[in-house]
Amino acid sequence: MKYPVVHLGGAACVTGSCHLVQLQGVNILVDCGLTQGDDRSCDVAAWPVKVAELDFIILTHAHVDHIGLLPRLVAEGFEGEILCSHPTKALLAPMLNDAMRFDAFSRAEREGIGRKIDELSWGFEYGQVFDLKRGLSFKLGRAGHILGSCFVRIESGRDDYSILFSGE
Repeated sequence: MKYPVVHLGGAACVTGSCHLVQLQGVNILVDCGLTQGDDRSCDVAAWPVKVAELDFIILTHAHVDHIGLLPRLVAEGFEGEILCSHPTKALLAPMLNDAMRFDAFSRAEREGIGRKIDELSWGFEYGQVFDLKRGLSFKLGRAGHILGSCFVRIESGRDDYSILFSGE
């Protein structure tokens, strides 16, 4: 089996965590963070999949270096589901409202994007297994980094295969 993870950000630096998992025809982004410093953007156009082809975004916690690209991804056509712990879901709006002030979005765009993110987001309990699709499931475990932080385990029941992301 080909290694199903493409590190789009955060592999060679501390910020900008962004990892694409491709299993059984399902595209899952684990985190979608901004980088610190002068290069605050990620070359989304160079990704191996289009934004609209992403099925899920799973968030490990609500720091901007893990969620900061959400507004851009929604603005560029993401229509999948955003999955995270309940506390992280509660923190998304205040954290992203602050982060979006640094982008070129107008106030009306920020409000619309914020509503869309809220509509697409689902909070989940720690320690329970939840089905995604095509035999894939995920489980969140408490990480202790900040309120709502978690590790993410993605499992393929079909291939008896799992991937774990620590979130930090």
